[in-house]
Amino acid sequence: MRLRGSYLDGQRPTPRPIALWRERDELVFSDGEHTRRYPLKDVECEAGLPGLPDKLLLPDGGVIEVADRTAGRQLLGRLPLSERLLEWLHSGWHVLGLLLVLAVATAGLGYRYGLPWLAETAARHTPVAVERLMTEQTLRLLQQTRTLRPTTLPPARQRAMHALLEQAAPAGSPYRYQLTLVNAPDIGPNAFALPGGQVMMTDQLVQEARSDDELFAVLAHEAGHVEHRHGLRGVIQYGGLSLAVSLLTGDSSSILVLAPLLLADMKYSRDFEREADRFAFQRLSATGRSPCLLGSFLARLAVDVGETSPLLSSHPGTEERRQPPGGQRCPPG
Repeated sequence: MRLRGSYLDGQRPTPRPIALWRERDELVFSDGEHTRRYPLKDVECEAGLPGLPDKLLLPDGGVIEVADRTAGRQLLGRLPLSERLLEWLHSGWHVLGLLLVLAVATAGLGYRYGLPWLAETAARHTPVAVERLMTEQTLRLLQQTRTLRPTTLPPARQRAMHALLEQAAPAGSPYRYQLTLVNAPDIGPNAFALPGGQVMMTDQLVQEARSDDELFAVLAHEAGHVEHRHGLRGVIQYGGLSLAVSLLTGDSSSILVLAPLLLADMKYSRDFEREADRFAFQRLSATGRSPCLLGSFLARLAVDVGETSPLLSSHPGTEERRQPPGGQRCPPG
């Protein structure tokens, strides 16, 4: 890189136009007749006032004025970091392209890994009482719809379902589990969990099951959603960074406004569903039931009702769920 400048040798009153450049650790300049060299470490840079050139002070008393201040400082290797970054950005379209790729990759990684981690962290710091308030408001919203009607199951059958949920809930849980049975012919066989220990199950699912052990498997799966706080974490992920920070600082007002609308129509991610499945497999084994019950029941539902059932639409494939972890092989069908 060659620059134009003016050289004053301290003897002549008139400056001479020169070209200056850098060779390794030396500053070199020439007026067309003579060439001079100075070690860069011996050259001082005196910043000019706005609109005036920088001055390069030579060890023998000479002075070089450089109008292109950025280029002159870059030549001496004394460009401030902020200006070096700007110079790098201006160096070509490929730099901007690289920055765009990095920005997209950072945003993608943040959404895929950073936000779920932040949601889990914020959920751990959120009191259970806040989850209960979220659920109370969601239930009020659901009660305003005509989709969910009062259960038609006999009282004895209702008591049996409540007992199943009590068995599915783990000992020492911070949640007080409650089961709400509803008649929902428009929805069909379904069960879903709300934060704070509330589980809803349709009459249609109860009627579809061939045994109470199959219903236990589904209720254990829903308890897994509760214990891992999937409802709360899902709302936080949807609300984004600002909502997570609010919860971490103890402000729950935002989530109480947002949660009912989201929870009323939330579909858990497949990662959440797999985590709830693992919880169900553990509860089934712990109570002496076969871990194969969950997968076999859901596989049958997929045939009888279809994969578009609300209980199946956001879940892992039934083939994946048919074989629980731990090496146990379940019979097909």
